Amino acid sequence: MKRILSIGLILAISLTLLAGCGGKDRVLYNVKLSKYVDLGDYKDIEVDTSTEEFDEAYQSVVDSDVQSYDLYKKKTEGEVADGDTANIDYVGKKDGVAFDGGTAEGYDLTIGSNSFIDGFEDGLIGVAIGSTVDLNLTFPEDYGNEELNGAAVVFTVTVNYVKTDEALTPEEFYGDMDFDSVEDYKADAEKRAVKNILLSQLKANSEIKDYPTEDKEFLLSATKEMFINNYLSSYGMDLETYLGYAGQTEEEFDNDMLENDIIPLMDEQMLIYSVLDKAKLTVTSEDITAEAEDIATEINQSSVTAEKVKEYYGEYYLEYLVVNEKVLDHMYDNAVIK
Repeated sequence: MKRILSIGLILAISLTLLAGCGGKDRVLYNVKLSKYVDLGDYKDIEVDTSTEEFDEAYQSVVDSDVQSYDLYKKKTEGEVADGDTANIDYVGKKDGVAFDGGTAEGYDLTIGSNSFIDGFEDGLIGVAIGSTVDLNLTFPEDYGNEELNGAAVVFTVTVNYVKTDEALTPEEFYGDMDFDSVEDYKADAEKRAVKNILLSQLKANSEIKDYPTEDKEFLLSATKEMFINNYLSSYGMDLETYLGYAGQTEEEFDNDMLENDIIPLMDEQMLIYSVLDKAKLTVTSEDITAEAEDIATEINQSSVTAEKVKEYYGEYYLEYLVVNEKVLDHMYDNAVIK
């Protein structure tokens, strides 16, 4: 089945910058985690699949699949209207040359969200779904990018479809998720729901006492690097300019990132790695390579190889996918499921 590659918003993406798990060592948590974690029971946890709690967990899995894989009914006829979420491809050109950050495919744009420069979204209202239109626009003088400040540009936009808020049902989308039958999909979704409950129980039964300073600082540094290089640069901004717009100092920015992104993810990671160690589970270089090969197969592009996947995602991210799967499989195999 297709898998969700992201683990958690900006921080998860930032971990793609980290490299190498090498031998027995890991990039993170090469410490005695019992110093930081009071690990609760991870074996013999009971899960009753006849309860309302399980029904909610199952529906949450289905809803997540629908959102993550865009499994909504699509409008392919008619015209774009204000308030629609249109899936578009676009290329922005200045003096006939595409400029950095001005090209995207399969972008979901809500008309009226003011996400783009003036005239872009209004210019799509009334455009026939499936057609292509040129938008002659001008960037604001104070856009924040010297190349584009006040520049006249042309955006060539293709409207692929308009999203609706009507979700497909498992009976309708199981094939899009690469399952042979709806029964196979539902069995997989039920297993994932059980694993989510097990993880929730592990969190409830455990306590994070403290955080390894080196790991916390490492994650903060990596996250900021990703934010600057992968996000701000696409808008032609540096961190100082962004902080000016946000009205923050760099210290306030760091604290927000720690509180909202890094610490919540560390909470879960430290528990998972603690189970990995206590259960004496292992992660090998072969596991990492197999994960990279699976992702390359899933992406299904001839130019994407396992080595390219390793280079792009970083071996830590691949390691974490493997660790997460091994730990939750171990907990599932040792759970009492009714």
